[in-house]
Amino acid sequence: MKWPAIEQLSAMAPLPDGYRYEWLKRSDILALIACIERWHPDIAVGGGSCYLREDFYRDHVFLDGEAEKNILVGLFKRGDEFAGMWSWEQEPDALSLYGRLIIVAPEHRSAKLASKVMPLAELAGRAMGAEFFFALATLKIPHMQHALESAGWQLIGFTSGYDREEVAPGVVKRVFEGVYSKVLVPEEELVRPDPNNLTPRARALFDVLFPESATSPEVAEGRQ
Repeated sequence: MKWPAIEQLSAMAPLPDGYRYEWLKRSDILALIACIERWHPDIAVGGGSCYLREDFYRDHVFLDGEAEKNILVGLFKRGDEFAGMWSWEQEPDALSLYGRLIIVAPEHRSAKLASKVMPLAELAGRAMGAEFFFALATLKIPHMQHALESAGWQLIGFTSGYDREEVAPGVVKRVFEGVYSKVLVPEEELVRPDPNNLTPRARALFDVLFPESATSPEVAEGRQ
């Protein structure tokens, strides 16, 4: 899969007047780290803390004009000012994308930039040939949950201790997060598991999360 060009993003999901998309450049790394520290101090602990390390970007992130890598960092810019950032990771063998992070500067949140990235994820994913997109949402505040659900993403479960957060000054614990997904292929391309291969507990949860659609071919045939 190949990351889309900035011109494609701008056509897929135009930003409010005065804002634009950019891919991260090598010369932007230190300035972005300083912004992230200011925008989201809690990120110093846990999985997102890598976005505060210069070597993470040099070694793992696709930088504008350089060789493609599996992690992408996009910027929201207004003039020369950083208004926010987001990051995706691709898993080429699985044709899947992972929404790693999105942060908008407090002074730019009224522009609702984050709400643009949710539909953009689906559009860009399809353009790249991705077939599945997933993301984790904090349960500490509901904003990301609302954004994903409004964009049609499905809550498929919760992680019990996947990441770490500072839950009180100097107190770091593992936390629950919501797991959301967006399938980018038609329903008929999904194969439901044989119920005989599921434990009773697994089958009960599966049936709650993925009830058979009345429009699926299998159900339609059974009712004829």
